[in-house]
Amino acid sequence: MASRDRTIENLIERLNRLPGVGPKTAERLAFHLLRVEQQEALELAQAIEAVRKAVKNCSVCFQLDASDPCSVCSDDTREHNMLLVVEDPREVARFEDIGYRGVYHVLQGRLSQIEGVKPEDLTIEQLLKRVADGSFREVCLATNPDLEGEGTAMVLAEKLHKSGVSLTRLARGLPAGSSIAQVSSSILSDAIEGRRPLS
Repeated sequence: MASRDRTIENLIERLNRLPGVGPKTAERLAFHLLRVEQQEALELAQAIEAVRKAVKNCSVCFQLDASDPCSVCSDDTREHNMLLVVEDPREVARFEDIGYRGVYHVLQGRLSQIEGVKPEDLTIEQLLKRVADGSFREVCLATNPDLEGEGTAMVLAEKLHKSGVSLTRLARGLPAGSSIAQVSSSILSDAIEGRRPLS
């Protein structure tokens, strides 16, 4: 059986490193890029090169932006006394979509023994310094409600407790359209604890 050209194999290997892309998908993408017009494939390469050159981490909040400080940190109309701590830069866009008007701190991940992610691998020290130097009335720990996210929030809460700032956590509860009989006990427990008055 004839072996494939090494340049094709190299492309497949690199595509296979992308999150959520397995060997079959990597192979399909590689051959797609070889089938389309050369200009289209080169435009993809140019877009990757341009974004890598233009976008960087904000030196204040660590989200991705073309300017430093980023457009959120430099916006005087935002509530600079409300800090939302998120795991990943992608989550900033989700909160922006719902109209959140405070500022952010991006941890660049979450603590994970399995993946070997330790506190020094994240922007925790920068967060602690920022809270100590700032005038935040509230810091909301918006890490994901899974094992690693909960563990990260607990570590952060312990470290931030002595700062005296008001610490909060995102509310959790029943997803819309779900059945009470079928949700997990932890979700149901969060829902009853986070209940709110009817207006």
